[in-house]
Amino acid sequence: MSDFLNTGAFYLLAAVTLAGALGVVLAKKLVHAALLLTVTFIGIACLYFQLGADFLGAAQLMIYAGGVAVLIVLGVMLTRHTPGEETSPDNARWFAAPVAAALFFAVVFSAVYVTPFAEVMEAPAGNSIEKLADLMLGEYVMTFELAAALLLAALVGAIVLAKEEGQ
Repeated sequence: MSDFLNTGAFYLLAAVTLAGALGVVLAKKLVHAALLLTVTFIGIACLYFQLGADFLGAAQLMIYAGGVAVLIVLGVMLTRHTPGEETSPDNARWFAAPVAAALFFAVVFSAVYVTPFAEVMEAPAGNSIEKLADLMLGEYVMTFELAAALLLAALVGAIVLAKEEGQ
């Protein structure tokens, strides 16, 4: 019974995630697309939680659903646009997108089909979050600090670029 519920929950979460992603592509208004992107991010985080990857699920919620999606919504709301503005006008060449998508999926499917994959090995028992923390703050502490400094420099640069003249 538990296996049946897990499978049902997986398919439900996958359907919600795919519906949100499809809604992002098909939404006419930019704010709706941004909110549907948040639904997609939350669906992916729930899939991570269901698969037992708690750290990835929490990171997905905090970084993408919490940060990126809110930033996109605020960016859309703070920019100047007319209330009835659509994300893209009607295009006479609408048929090119499905053809390009079909070609892309055909290439990816054929590449996956011909690739010899190694057998999946079981993950070692233990707390992977603790091991990740030990590696980040132990062996790779310098790399971690350099990445933090790079992100801080990017943030300061973005603030300087966004600041108007005379402020």
